[in-house]
Amino acid sequence: MSDDALPLFSVNQYTTFHLTFEQDVELYTKLGVYGLEFCEEKVSTDPGHAAEQMAMVRDSGLKVTSVQPKVLGPFGHPLSPPTEPTDPAARMARYRQTIDMIASGLPGEPIPLVVGCGAAPDGDYRLAHRVAREQFPPLADYAADRGLRLMFEPLSPILMNMFTFVPTLDEAMALINDVDRPNFGLCLDVWHLWREHRIAERIAELHGRIFSVHICDWPKAEPRSGLDRVLPGDGAIDLPALLGAIEHTGYDDAYCLEIYSEDKLDDSLWRADPADVIERGRDGFYRAWRSRRRDFG
Repeated sequence: MSDDALPLFSVNQYTTFHLTFEQDVELYTKLGVYGLEFCEEKVSTDPGHAAEQMAMVRDSGLKVTSVQPKVLGPFGHPLSPPTEPTDPAARMARYRQTIDMIASGLPGEPIPLVVGCGAAPDGDYRLAHRVAREQFPPLADYAADRGLRLMFEPLSPILMNMFTFVPTLDEAMALINDVDRPNFGLCLDVWHLWREHRIAERIAELHGRIFSVHICDWPKAEPRSGLDRVLPGDGAIDLPALLGAIEHTGYDDAYCLEIYSEDKLDDSLWRADPADVIERGRDGFYRAWRSRRRDFG
């Protein structure tokens, strides 16, 4: 990428939480966004309608830069709907249905799908790690047979015991290395990893391992919940350092604006104007990009 070129910019559909799938596609297209992170939660459960939604994305010109499946990993979490399966094998069978939907509806692209892990059942971390290492290799092979990739996303330690049992970059890379599949890589979310020791220098060493990047910022006065995020440049994260490190790895795919929030917050970004959120998020990201560090040897 040349010094003057700006990175590809996409938007996770949870960022515009209260819009429908169709409204997302219409707005992102209008704003000239490169692509979207496809969130299965917004897709119709009616197969015919879901097929129409997939066709709408294809016809819009938007690139599907990544996918957030409805069922993310072998274990659930406190916000999992009661309709989700609880058995790890059944959950991975449900994940395979998502792979099939993406492979058939958006063919010909090696789209990466996010993989998580959920909470260790009854705090049994030994079991949780063993099950993850048993379930992910065949899942990755299933995706590879359909031309797709998987990417594991480590979550912030503040979400430990609720949404994850893998809260650090080192643990995530150990899991990825144990799975040992070329189509099983890392989803790097700056909100989750920014506080780790020497994080920029460690990210810079991940050549070829990053499949997607989520961008946002961490509230300067600390989050008011596990969903509280702010727009790039409005928070405490040293984004220029992290963006420079990511570029150093050779990563040249899209950077995805992923904003979670809660309606109960007075300044909730989910209750703000969606177009304004995207435009301010893109502007903040590009400002950070222009200031990125370039001194990773």
